[in-house]
Amino acid sequence: MKFKNDFPLLKSCTYFNTAYVGLMSQTLYDFRVNFERDYLNNGDQYKLKAYDNLPRTHEVISSFIGSKKDQTYFVSNFSTGVRYVMDSLPELTNVLYIKDDYHSLVSSLEEKNFNLFPIEMSENIEAVVDDSLNKNSIDTLVISMVQYTNGLLVDFDYLAVLKQKFPDLTIIGDATQYIGTDLFNFSESPFDAVICSGYKWLLAGFGNGFVALSDKFLAKAKITAEQFSQKVYAGHFNILGAASLVFALELLKNNDFKKLVATNQHLSSELRNALTLNGFKPACNFRKKHSAIISIPYEESFLKLLEEQNIRVAHRGDYIRFSIHFYNTPEEIKTLIEVIKKMAIA
Repeated sequence: MKFKNDFPLLKSCTYFNTAYVGLMSQTLYDFRVNFERDYLNNGDQYKLKAYDNLPRTHEVISSFIGSKKDQTYFVSNFSTGVRYVMDSLPELTNVLYIKDDYHSLVSSLEEKNFNLFPIEMSENIEAVVDDSLNKNSIDTLVISMVQYTNGLLVDFDYLAVLKQKFPDLTIIGDATQYIGTDLFNFSESPFDAVICSGYKWLLAGFGNGFVALSDKFLAKAKITAEQFSQKVYAGHFNILGAASLVFALELLKNNDFKKLVATNQHLSSELRNALTLNGFKPACNFRKKHSAIISIPYEESFLKLLEEQNIRVAHRGDYIRFSIHFYNTPEEIKTLIEVIKKMAIA
């Protein structure tokens, strides 16, 4: 893949850690250097042009995720964006969430005066959610589309059924570990709000992300799209981050994003199967659809061996986490398996 050659770090290591930090392409680096040169040479014009470009920024994001342009907002990161969303919900909202979900998501809930209904993480999370919804009067479900520790991909079809069963339920999703790994259309999804950082799977560098809101969310929050925009843009925004996000999304589109997704999914399946065949038990293996995160039970000696072999992964909770993207290759998976086999012999 020609695009693979655009990531210099891949020449010096095996990188299975996109879920922690997506790689910067040489193309994006060159763009950012040239973009900042405009600030260096033009001062105030740099900021004026950035505000003039905000409508296009929102247009590019909304086109990529299938949301309404005037209900899509650039933000600097997920942690900021999720707090804008939570600030819009009324006090004493009954919120259902996974207590071991992404820490910034959980803290955004705990900071507010909500009635919180935490549930335990489970590889059959839909059954746990269903049980809680049947027992409690829940207004809002807040959930990561992909759990960052074990890689569980929530069943969107199940969420759509939930919306029919509980028509007043609002569903808010952390999309950071999902968008960029698969095709996604917000308007056709069961979510009423999604928040996403761009530095992982979208490969947009640091300092960018977005929020998208549904008509239903705005109505329930009793806020207009313009009022939400005023909240988001109360101060200056990350100009370089916004430009980088637009550049990265267009780069993915121009390199046939649908094909990149297919490559990602094929490689993820190949890695999952290879680990299984070599004696490991990937989390959530029984589920009908998987994410690009493959997690296996943590073993300190194995993690140290991977580090020694310059194979970059992450330790999250009780797991060693592999995350694979379209710039990885079958050869890199074979390299990993060879390391595993040598470990078994030793």
